[in-house]
Formats: sequence, structure tokens, C-alpha cells
Amino acid sequence: MAGGNPDQARAEHLQSSNQEIGGSVLGNQTPSAPFLEETMARKKVTTEEAQRIKKTREIKQRKNSLKAEQEYDVCAICDDGGSVTCCDGGCGRSFHLDDGDEEEHADCREKLGLTLEQAKMIIDMEEGFICKNCQYKQHQCFACGLLGSSDDTSSQPEVFQCSHDDCAHFYHPKCIAQLLYPNSEEATLFEVEVAAAREKFTCPVHECIECKGVENKNDRSMQFAVCRRCPTVYHRKCLPSDIIFKSRKGPNGSLQRAWDDILPDRILIFCMKHKLVRKLRTPERNHIIFPEANELHMPNTPEGAPVEQDVPEEIEVHDHQPSSEQTKAPSSATSDQNQCYCSSPLSFAPSSSFTQPYPGSCGWLDD
Repeated sequence: MAGGNPDQARAEHLQSSNQEIGGSVLGNQTPSAPFLEETMARKKVTTEEAQRIKKTREIKQRKNSLKAEQEYDVCAICDDGGSVTCCDGGCGRSFHLDDGDEEEHADCREKLGLTLEQAKMIIDMEEGFICKNCQYKQHQCFACGLLGSSDDTSSQPEVFQCSHDDCAHFYHPKCIAQLLYPNSEEATLFEVEVAAAREKFTCPVHECIECKGVENKNDRSMQFAVCRRCPTVYHRKCLPSDIIFKSRKGPNGSLQRAWDDILPDRILIFCMKHKLVRKLRTPERNHIIFPEANELHMPNTPEGAPVEQDVPEEIEVHDHQPSSEQTKAPSSATSDQNQCYCSSPLSFAPSSSFTQPYPGSCGWLDD
């Protein structure tokens, strides 16, 4: 309305967006109505934040439209399927809130900082769930794995989101510059432009690392095989021979690294940069960091960030033949009402996974 109060208009816009997403349970607490009203009244909506809200809404709409096609997602923590709950905060990830029959799923819930009662309340009440990364606007760089502020209302955000419609990965300007322009003078200029929020980018997850081609889900050979731990992507026809779809027999046999029956029209892989733990049949599950309130705006020394000496080495054990339980592959959900229908497998990689400070010097684009 012309001549209206701009602060009131912004508050009404935020309130409308919150109603569309649904009531949100932020981490371990359910905010009261007065708290939300006060927060919305004080908060200014930037252009970037408005775009992020719109992008989140569009991703959720696509998820809902895929229900009839039975497209499932897997937990960002344990890489397993089943009953997972999508985060409504914009990170695009899904998590196990319900322990179900799997003891390891309880570890997922505990890592989220939720008690079983809190998790059941979220599921039973069908409340929106927001993970701590989105709650505190502290997201991990998908290249180096370190936390950084993604708050574009602050004076200097430190990680920026890929602009691709189906992507929710964040990157430090230096990390994405090294990925897109390895060993190039253009990297420095690009880094400055991204840091100043003058340059948007599409991350390497959207092109094959071998042929540089894009995805075509209608052509089986051109379907993407996406690594769960780093921005490494292949076409099916470009997959290296050591990324196998079936484990090889024997106590020292190679483990399965690719699954084409988890996500329709896409292949889930762990690329060769990540050693597999034979018991888990995945890499070590230490790749996700959730911030705490007292760690906000401390990106240089985040207490929760992985330090090389603190993170156990991801070891592929070769001393015994895996049992039937150990050979269980990540499973997809079938009929649970709490399934999440996500189109992009997402996860985050710790800096300890790489031998160099920045991925551009690790040979990611030269493999």
C-alpha cells in the first residue's frame, strides 16, 4: 500500500513467509508467538534473504511434487534412507529424527541435540524443523568443511550459497574461486567479487568433473553420480572403474562405492578421495558440524570445527569378512509418512579429508 509504514510492511512479509513454511521448532526450543513477532519486527529483509526465502519455498514445492514419483532422500549424517525429516531452513538437508529400528539413527538424533521426546513432538505435530546451522546462520563450506557466517544481514558474511536452483551448498569465496579457477590469476579477482556479494556462482556439483558436461536425467549414461562428501560429480558413463556398484568378495575386497537404487535418476557415490570404514560401509561420519550459540560470529576459530589431530582417520579395515549387517547398503524409504522428498543429495566434507588447505590444490578438477 502506498504511503504505508515500511517497517510494518517488512514485518508482515516475514510473518507471511513464516506461515507458508509452517511453525518452526528451532533446535531444542519452540519459539513463542510474541518472540516471533518481536523478531520479525526488528529484522530487516535484505534482497539476498528474500531470494533465499523464495528459493527455499520453490525447493519445498518441488519436493512435494515428487511424492507421487517416490523420490526419497537420505540422512545427511549417516547417509542412510528411511524416515527422514527435511530442514525447512534452506540448507536442503534431511535427518533421522525417529530412531526406528536402527540404533545408529539414535546417533543422528543425538547429534542434532534433540531428545527422543522432542523429536517425536516435531514428527507428531508436523511442525517445521530447522537445524542449528540454519537457525544460527552458520553453514559449512562444502569444500573445506569449516563453519562460516551465512548471515547476509551482517557486515561481512563468510560463506555464500550456490545460485543453482537445486543447490543449497555454501562456500568460502576463496574455496569456490580455487575450485572454479584453479591455479589461475582469475581466482583472486573472482574471490573478491564473491566476497563483496557482487558475483553469483554455480558450484562444480553441476558439471561432470571428467567431461565438463551437464546432467541429463532422461539419458541414463548422462545421469549424475554425486559424491556425498565433496563437490565431485561424474556422469554415469564417466565413472572411474574403481567406484564400483558391488563389493568384491574377500576380507580385503573393495567395498561398494556407488548405489543407483537410492535416488531415482541419480547415483549416490563416495568418491576415491574418501576412505571407507568397512563396518559402516561409508566414510567416517564426522563430517557435519553444528554451531552453538556462543560460537556465533567466531569463524576464525570455531570450537566445533574439525582439527586434524582431533578427527580420527577414516580407515578402511581389512581384517575380516563383513557380516550381513555390515554389508547393508544405504536404504531408501518406501512408504513412511514422514519421508522427505528431496531432489539433491547433500552433505558436508571436513577439512581433514583433504591434504591441502584448498581444494583447488588437491587435484579435484584434475583427476
